[in-house]
Amino acid sequence: MIVETLLIWSPYLLGGFGWNLLIALTAGLIGLTVGSLLATLRQSQVRAVAHSSLGLSRVIHNLPTFALIFYTAAMLPGEIALPGTSLVMPVPSWFKAALALSAMQIGYTAENLAIALGAWRKGDRLRALLFLPGWLNGFLITLIASSNASVVGVDELVSRCDTLINASGHTTLMIPIYLYASVIFICFCLPMSIAMRYLKRAMLHRHG
Repeated sequence: MIVETLLIWSPYLLGGFGWNLLIALTAGLIGLTVGSLLATLRQSQVRAVAHSSLGLSRVIHNLPTFALIFYTAAMLPGEIALPGTSLVMPVPSWFKAALALSAMQIGYTAENLAIALGAWRKGDRLRALLFLPGWLNGFLITLIASSNASVVGVDELVSRCDTLINASGHTTLMIPIYLYASVIFICFCLPMSIAMRYLKRAMLHRHG
């Protein structure tokens, strides 16, 4: 019964995992964009700008992600009217969660890209390129953390697990369904982790 239930509902659960991927990718892109700007400002010859960027990136990096998800969900409006137009842009819950989760990516990018840029200018290509596997590792951490988005109503994997358990009316399915969700995360993250390990090893071998 348990195996049959999981097979029947797999497309539904995998659809929820698709939202986890979207949240993590969006958070990663926001983090890369804003973090790159802060990393660039840290290279400024104006000491006040460089120190301000450093301080801001460290503050953002240390913000509690779980609390940020609640804060963005509660404080950001559900839609924003574009100035000078009659257009109204929706701000969905999944984007609010991605915005909250981007804090960690912003902090990591600002800290480590600044180091990578400095290494690149000094000709240390290896140290500069090692930023890439590190950033991808941060993406995987963000992907796992995206399951916290369920607490603000995002229809991602964990949320769909809850829906399935409630719909079945069988509390005995709770552990198998959550284990199945864990397997989905592992099946995606583990190959990427192994690939990043080989990528790092290849970089060290090539530039060693």
